[in-house]
Amino acid sequence: MSATKKCPNCGQWSRWTQNPTDRCEHCNSVLDPVAVARQQAREERKLAEDEHLSLKFIQINPNDPWYKSFFKRIGLGFQIAFVSIISFILWLIALLAG
Repeated sequence: MSATKKCPNCGQWSRWTQNPTDRCEHCNSVLDPVAVARQQAREERKLAEDEHLSLKFIQINPNDPWYKSFFKRIGLGFQIAFVSIISFILWLIALLAG
């Protein structure tokens, strides 16, 4: 048994499975635009959070001259070593904390 919901656009009653993307059977508009907006905001916030916490390593392009790729490889080595040391220290703290 499915529920029904009144369409905010045309005022007709349509079947509603309580999914935010359910559409009106008459005018094909979204039955719950507030939930859709809330879901989109949640997804955007999650993307921004993931982007904020991500690491940006140096990219070595195959078209770079040899001297540029040489220095980029040195910088990438320092980056990897730094991340490795910090990760080890955090792991050690978590291990000792129990």
